[in-house]
Amino acid sequence: MRVALPRRSHPARAVLPRRAGPERAALRRSAARLSWLALLAASAGCAAPRVARSVDGQVIEGRYIEARAYALYAIAAEAEARGDLATALQAYELAEDSDPDSADIWTRIGSIRCRLGQGWAADDAFERARAIELDYAPAHREQARCDLAAGRLEPALARVERAILLDPDRDEGILLRAEILRRLGRIDDARLALRALLVRRPWSVDAWRALHAVALAAGDRASAEQAERRLRELAPRGDAAGRPPSSRGPLAELDEALVLGQLRRARHLARDADLPPAEVAVRAAALGRVGEAREQAELVAGADPASASALVALAVAADLSGDVEALTRACDALHASAAGGGLVVSPSPLARLLFAELLFRRVGRDAALTWLGPRPLPAPGARDPLSREVERRVERELAGGAPAAR
Repeated sequence: MRVALPRRSHPARAVLPRRAGPERAALRRSAARLSWLALLAASAGCAAPRVARSVDGQVIEGRYIEARAYALYAIAAEAEARGDLATALQAYELAEDSDPDSADIWTRIGSIRCRLGQGWAADDAFERARAIELDYAPAHREQARCDLAAGRLEPALARVERAILLDPDRDEGILLRAEILRRLGRIDDARLALRALLVRRPWSVDAWRALHAVALAAGDRASAEQAERRLRELAPRGDAAGRPPSSRGPLAELDEALVLGQLRRARHLARDADLPPAEVAVRAAALGRVGEAREQAELVAGADPASASALVALAVAADLSGDVEALTRACDALHASAAGGGLVVSPSPLARLLFAELLFRRVGRDAALTWLGPRPLPAPGARDPLSREVERRVERELAGGAPAAR
């Protein structure tokens, strides 16, 4: 049952439906348990007025965020990545209670309200996001997506073009603009935009899929067949014109998103590929993308403190960035979970390799071998070049002997 609850911090706001009772209380309890996430983001001290954070792969300086709001945001983002929109909206709205000046939170609220069919409430959220930060590109882009869903094509085009102007390197905006142009009947413009994107991103499954749709709409058989061929090459077990294969998906596309700092997109690709959220953090760590690895690992560990793979990714990211304090916390959490029987699922094969490499760097060869055990190194699978590369690297390091002694 859903009831209308007034928001104390904003008495002038329209009353919106919320979950009540045990579900809301459970979210509050989860936030309290996860408040340590704020400590991972803050550079020093709870009272610090400015902190450094990783946002979509970029380290930026920003205002201090209350621990409860940070933890609730983690719960919301994890629920959104799983497709649980009702829980995500509830957690984002609770996070906003504690941090009403976040353009990001208001944008996520608007996006989810739109997807849940709450169009008028979504517009209110986007307006609040822009009132906080007028040139916040995601707010313009997500409202454009909402306008498109409602059939408001001209406003959608104006908004997405504003978003692209503010953030020209974000593929999401370019793809969204191409779709709006296609729906407007401006086929040549849509095709030109997608061709330009594919010059920069020749491995983009989404761009080839969009070009396929545009070519079909234009009756351009040659371009449609080219797009089909490329989609078969990039996702050989998938349907060229449909969704990527659900069992695995093109990991190269996910890795490319991580390398480009597109963490939100990588999360969506992982969800489509049925890849656990923790593995996104692990792959980011394997690629040396410290910001993305740490942000995703904190998110997953916040939702599941016993996630061994997430804790390994967090430890590796901390080690690569020279953050000994965060490394110690991650290793302590791994030890505490293992000692308490909390690690229900073992680290993934790639996570095991990365932690062996960390132990080799920090402790020595014997510690790495002990961690891996007497069995042969895990075989990641012939279709995963990243895992094969890490495996070969670990084998070379262990065969060559020693580091550590720092």
